[in-house]
Amino acid sequence: MPSEIPRLCTVKAMLAFGCLMTATPAVHAQWQIQPTDGSSIKFGFLAQGQAESLDVGGDSSQNLFFRRLRILGGGKINDKLSFFFETDSPNLGKGAADGSKNAGDMYIQDFVITYKPGGDAFNLDVGMLLNEVSYNSNQSAASLMATDYGPYSFVWSGPLQARVGRDYGVRARGYVFGDHLEYRASVMQGTRGTNSTNDFRFLGRLMFNVFEAQKGLFYTGTTLGTKQLLSFGASIDKQEDYQTVGVDAFWDQPLGGGNGVTVQADWSSLDGDVFLATLPEQDNLLIEAGFYIKSIKLLPFIQYSERDFNDAALADTDKIMVGVGYMFGGHNTNLKVSYGQHGTDGGEDADEFWLQLQVFRF
Repeated sequence: MPSEIPRLCTVKAMLAFGCLMTATPAVHAQWQIQPTDGSSIKFGFLAQGQAESLDVGGDSSQNLFFRRLRILGGGKINDKLSFFFETDSPNLGKGAADGSKNAGDMYIQDFVITYKPGGDAFNLDVGMLLNEVSYNSNQSAASLMATDYGPYSFVWSGPLQARVGRDYGVRARGYVFGDHLEYRASVMQGTRGTNSTNDFRFLGRLMFNVFEAQKGLFYTGTTLGTKQLLSFGASIDKQEDYQTVGVDAFWDQPLGGGNGVTVQADWSSLDGDVFLATLPEQDNLLIEAGFYIKSIKLLPFIQYSERDFNDAALADTDKIMVGVGYMFGGHNTNLKVSYGQHGTDGGEDADEFWLQLQVFRF
């Protein structure tokens, strides 16, 4: 019984935190400057306050922190040039194993300049690019359906020396055949090696849109019953001997009355080979689904992920997350609570509880 007291206190603190934060008023004004020369710039922010309790080595690790704290900006330079940037200070205030708290140094996470000569058939993005190795890895953190990305959606990021899934480079991006086909082709730094002698990294993606296309830099996690989207994508990521190939599907369907269902499935096969020895050969899977109920603004969701190593000496892992979002302000303001369980072959399962408040404006 005494061992349950800390966790009970944490749950009460999480609920109190959530009840207090749901009183946050929605923000409707747009912070934008429009000079008379046709250019523009607007600003925004993303704040995700999180309370969590995790099983760590038989103990309960408890934290109150900012999962993400970002300042965003974007706009037009002229009719052909636009830009987007954002900073981040992830896990600000989260406790480390040694007892210290993350100081949360703020850094530039995205900076993209887009050249659009005319129409949507060709765009050229230059800068720090979020990498569409899978659908989930290119989603906007502000529009996620579950409490967070899949746990294996960015396992390639560290070995490739990408920065939180971003890499430096140039990308051609366009929408053709009546916007039904999206193409993306990028040349990026990748890991440079001694004296920067490694070949550049190449990332290519095709996505077939049955209905409406998503023409922004990032994909959505859910539109909360407002859009009909059905897409099938395939990606290839390669540098020297490293390669990832993947396929994915995303379906967002209004159901009448403002309700909607969202389903996503991503599969990828990764092999770092000798070039990225820290990325062993593996197959990863993500499946998530949710149902938005507009009348009560609730979004129940479930997410399942698994990581299957080719080497039998490595322990396969999986995770299941179930939760619900109270989308009282849509993606601008919402509260999500979730329970997750991590499994490791030959090991004990580990539980996690998350409560996350999101305040977003852009």
